[in-house]
Amino acid sequence: MTRLFCFLFLISAALAWPTSASAQILGGSCQFDSYIEYRQVPRDAPAPPGSVTNEIRGRAGVPIEARCGDVVLIADEIDYLQPEERLVARGAVVFQQTDTRIVAARGEFEVNTRTGFFEDASGTLQLTDREIDRSLFGAQEPEAVFSADRIEKIGPKKYRLTHAVFSACVQPNRRWEVTAGRLTFTLDKYAVMRNAVLKVKDVPIAYLPIFYYPIQGDGRATGFLMPTYGSSTLHGFTLSNAFFWALGRSHDATLYYDWFASSGQGYGGDYRYVGGPSSRGDARVYVVREKAQIDSGGTVIRPARQSFDVRGNLSQSLPGRIRFQARADYFSDAESEQLYQVDLSSLSRRRRYFGVSAAGNWGRLRASAQGERNDVFYGTDVAASYRFQPRVNVSVSEAPLWGTPFYVGSSLEYVHVVRYNDVFKPETRTDIVRTDGSATVRLPLSLGSALTMNSSVSFRRTDWDLSRDPESGALVKSPLTRNLVEMRGRLVGPVFTRVFNTPGNGFAERFKHVIEPAVTIQKLTKFDRFDEVAQFDSVDTVLGGVTTVTYGLTNTLLARVRKDDGQAEVRPVMSVEVSQTYYTNALAARYDRQYQSSFNGLYSYLPPPSNFSPIRGTVNLTPSPALGGQFVLEYDTQFHAVRSYRASLNTSHRLLDLNGTWSKRQVIKGLQGFDNPLRADHFLTVAARAKKPGEGASLGYSMTYDVLRDRMLQQRLNGYYNAQCCGVAVDYAVTNLSHFGLRDDKRLTLSFTLAGLGSFSNMMGAGPQR
Repeated sequence: MTRLFCFLFLISAALAWPTSASAQILGGSCQFDSYIEYRQVPRDAPAPPGSVTNEIRGRAGVPIEARCGDVVLIADEIDYLQPEERLVARGAVVFQQTDTRIVAARGEFEVNTRTGFFEDASGTLQLTDREIDRSLFGAQEPEAVFSADRIEKIGPKKYRLTHAVFSACVQPNRRWEVTAGRLTFTLDKYAVMRNAVLKVKDVPIAYLPIFYYPIQGDGRATGFLMPTYGSSTLHGFTLSNAFFWALGRSHDATLYYDWFASSGQGYGGDYRYVGGPSSRGDARVYVVREKAQIDSGGTVIRPARQSFDVRGNLSQSLPGRIRFQARADYFSDAESEQLYQVDLSSLSRRRRYFGVSAAGNWGRLRASAQGERNDVFYGTDVAASYRFQPRVNVSVSEAPLWGTPFYVGSSLEYVHVVRYNDVFKPETRTDIVRTDGSATVRLPLSLGSALTMNSSVSFRRTDWDLSRDPESGALVKSPLTRNLVEMRGRLVGPVFTRVFNTPGNGFAERFKHVIEPAVTIQKLTKFDRFDEVAQFDSVDTVLGGVTTVTYGLTNTLLARVRKDDGQAEVRPVMSVEVSQTYYTNALAARYDRQYQSSFNGLYSYLPPPSNFSPIRGTVNLTPSPALGGQFVLEYDTQFHAVRSYRASLNTSHRLLDLNGTWSKRQVIKGLQGFDNPLRADHFLTVAARAKKPGEGASLGYSMTYDVLRDRMLQQRLNGYYNAQCCGVAVDYAVTNLSHFGLRDDKRLTLSFTLAGLGSFSNMMGAGPQR
């Protein structure tokens, strides 16, 4: 009997002892961790017969942790109402779900409906996975913070806050915050605030009846972007805003509006899409509506007008292994385009272009069709134009001929060319149809590693439906045919090399010097009617009955260096190339496109005839992947003078980016095309940007100086600074508009960024530069 009594006593003592962690209570859907005590007590509120409350409390200050699926609830005390699957938490309540964390004094949570409420609460929302500028958050993780008198969880991922405060600043002294009577947010989607007041450093700056804040996981949400403000000498105060429209995961649109206090307004939009790895496109349209400019005496300086600008790129894969491409860089008014742009390259645009093409490859066969329009402005009122309507090409790529070392290929092109001497004068239009076909036989030979030779013979026929009268120069309806045989041979070598071992010099463990001479000989059969050809492009400027010899020498210095990971790589660190061409017919020098100072376009000048081209020298320097430079000059052997110089330098470092370009076109007395001082130029362009590690700040300066005319074309200073959940960007540019008879335009653009809210650069090129 004594043994039975002792056994029953031990059993009852064990049942009365506090239970341990990780026990699932009464078959419910939540598990409780930590050292707890558990007992059943009657419910205070009316309930169905038999209802009980499972009261679970921590001991010795250890909190309770309840896990209900992806939800974790921590508190000093938790009442578990089993029939309703409801948790009531009191004291240091912490609620966690996915990227959301709430701290409250008291709260309730319905396990089945995943809803509940929390009182006197605050929380954080992680923004780590969003595509946002992390530099706005400093060294801290990107997240949004909120607080409220009452937070209600009204859905699996939806919350409603009463008397709420919301911000993306996690610092104790927030740079900005939004207070709202009611706030509703859905995880990975958006937050909507009603009767919101935006405060910066506790100072109210804006009242918003409704405020929409995107918190989508991919960082793309429909809504207004932060506005930018500015001032311009020419346009007065400016205000720019944009609306981003997330149409789907693979396409979006942005609508822009710009207000210019002194000159008018502009509006437009852009559209982007990605249809697949090889299909994507973007397009933008911008319209400027200018009001009339009237001086103090009532005289109209510039009348009211409207102009537009269209830019875009498209690349789309089509069935049948066909690729469709399109590009647009078109504006309706050259003067308006230049007066409203900030970027100097856009401001000085003289060419506008629009073209579409479709091409396909089927084995060795390639076919393409193209439509194209090219306009070149001279001033703002005259524009020459040439167009292909259409241009069709069919070619067969080279392949060995019946197992022999000979390679055979061919091509055929049809083009309808339309040319305007002045696009604003329809009577200057000229139409011409041309076909051009060729067949090529090529024989490559290798005479060891130091000597290679490549030779080819091409048979070419070209037909035009018009020709030029050699006496009057007028185009007449008289067909013209040109038959040519081109024989070409290229010899490279002998190649001389020498290796220099330089262990321990700190730069490279080995250098290799390569000297490579090359000679190319080309001979064309005779064609006596060159003066009758209507010249539009390079096909029309092939001069028959001429032999050309191009000779050159290339010196290359290669270095074997160790990368940061210890792997060795061989890269060129310097190369020097000198080349020149000899022509048996002096007229051929006019049309050789190998040289910058020779014929370089349909509307360019024609240099004088010469049996020798300029001597071209090119020096390339790449001592490291982050540092490079180039120097190019062309020297005229007939007048013993340099025609043109060009030098460039670029470096990229984590703290500094630097780019510089210098170019000069000389005036050479007696050399046609170079003896006119109006065609001379001398420019210096420099762009530098200092960056703070982590992309938290950046300051850039750029300038373009016309050395010949001693005038600064543009100076531009821009930068941004991001810190503690907000940022500011400034762009200041001074542009010379003397060619319009106007004083310098000074433009200042200012924009602000709040963490998680998008910013933008306006369509004139002003805005944050990175």
